[in-house]
Amino acid sequence: RRRIYVLPTRFGLFVTVLLLAMLLGALNYNNNPALLLALLLATVAVASTFSAHLQLSGLRVDAVSAEPVQAGTTMRLRISLSRRDTRARPGLELRYDDAIAFGHLVDSDQIEVDLDLATHRRGWLDLERIRISTTQPLGLVRAWAWVWPDTPLLVYAAPEAQAPAIPEGAGDPL
Repeated sequence: RRRIYVLPTRFGLFVTVLLLAMLLGALNYNNNPALLLALLLATVAVASTFSAHLQLSGLRVDAVSAEPVQAGTTMRLRISLSRRDTRARPGLELRYDDAIAFGHLVDSDQIEVDLDLATHRRGWLDLERIRISTTQPLGLVRAWAWVWPDTPLLVYAAPEAQAPAIPEGAGDPL
């Protein structure tokens, strides 16, 4: 719970400015129904913030794995997510560099999300960090957490495009 961060989105900032203008107008004209509406909408926004935090609270990353691939091809990174409670978690977004994948933990207690990574060079690919985020339920705030996988992934050398033919019968048979 201490590693979940929450900040408003652009839409959330717009709603905040709109609610402040509505609140100031209601206070200026001493309009109680408008004041009640502004405070009620502000309460909904605060409840949305808590709900976005709860979307990621208790979420577990069980496994991060991928099959070895050749350099220059796409590596399919499989991330297994599970939950400890029965709370539904729709709209989970996983991001690593430019790769984005979405998952919904609604009906089952565990899902697997595939993230397609571009590979450029051979060797061990150490994943720095993966961001898991959500803007649910109203899109006013974005809650996110970081995951640092421990397992390096293997990228093989790509075969040469116009390699010479393999020699036949060049040696003595054993």
